[in-house]
Amino acid sequence: MADRQRSVVYAADDERLAKLGHKAELNRNFSPLAMLGLAFAILNSWTALSASLSLALPSGGPTSVIWGLITAGICNLCLAASLAEFLSAYPTAGGQYHWVAMISWKSWVPLLSWITGWINVSGWIALVASGGLLGSQLIVGVISFMQADYSPQRWHQFLIYIGYNLVAFCLNAFGNRLLPLVTKAAFTWSIAGFIIISITVLACASPNYSDGDFVFRLFINESGWPDGIAWLLGLLQAGLGLTGYDAVAHMVLFPQALEVPKLTCSQIEEIPNPSVEGPRIMIACVGIGVFTGFIFLVCLLLVAGNVDDVISNAAGPLLAIFYNATNSKAGSICLLMYEQASPSYVIG
Repeated sequence: MADRQRSVVYAADDERLAKLGHKAELNRNFSPLAMLGLAFAILNSWTALSASLSLALPSGGPTSVIWGLITAGICNLCLAASLAEFLSAYPTAGGQYHWVAMISWKSWVPLLSWITGWINVSGWIALVASGGLLGSQLIVGVISFMQADYSPQRWHQFLIYIGYNLVAFCLNAFGNRLLPLVTKAAFTWSIAGFIIISITVLACASPNYSDGDFVFRLFINESGWPDGIAWLLGLLQAGLGLTGYDAVAHMVLFPQALEVPKLTCSQIEEIPNPSVEGPRIMIACVGIGVFTGFIFLVCLLLVAGNVDDVISNAAGPLLAIFYNATNSKAGSICLLMYEQASPSYVIG
């Protein structure tokens, strides 16, 4: 029965492709769960938020960490809702640059689509770079954590960064058939890590928790900027943790059928019924990111201990918080491995 329903959906997708003047050629390798896994693995919000605590703690402190996430979450849900509406109407792999072409004045289509496309590409380049950067920072932090006399050099981190990107390149370039399995594993790994780390740090630190005033009201400004600007700088952490949900629009989808030949792209029919499943996944991954990120950050702040020591720790704020909670170097590194081995760094 399920195979029959799937065949009906595929036939409807193929018919829509035919109306656009194209023939379906690619297999639909991604199920909705696999696509949700891909989108959430790219966001992997709780991982990105915790790994980038060094951005927000000196620029607003816990208020920037917690309320900055809520602010960014509301804004990104609004953006995701808007993009999801476009995705439902125009489910094409070009995403934003194609949508701009569909709603712009005809004479402005080439220029506006070109600008939009390159802005999008530039954002993805920066996002991929940040994945390797955060991963290499965590590794250098572990070395500093275990070897007090270690003096990190910039080229150390750069070589680790190159290694991350080489692994990501090989997986995406030569392991495309494995990506649906990897993304499902990434989703499971991420949720499992979120649950295990949250329970472990709370259990180990009990009953020595920070009070609610520290978690939700303490403001810190060590940035050198005025308080308002410092808090806005702290929003970089939340913005990073909720970036990349438009990946769905570049994966799910039908070919572009633009009137301008130069803007036409090849077809990618990656999941069935993309005009319905795509928008749902886009909204869902932002909602899951805000929910898991908020709970995880609250857990970290509850067990943070002396915030000044956390900010100044050479191993990084995250590892410092893990050690304060567990009082074990081995345990802290084991918890960090859930983030260090996160598939988001590779899939990105």
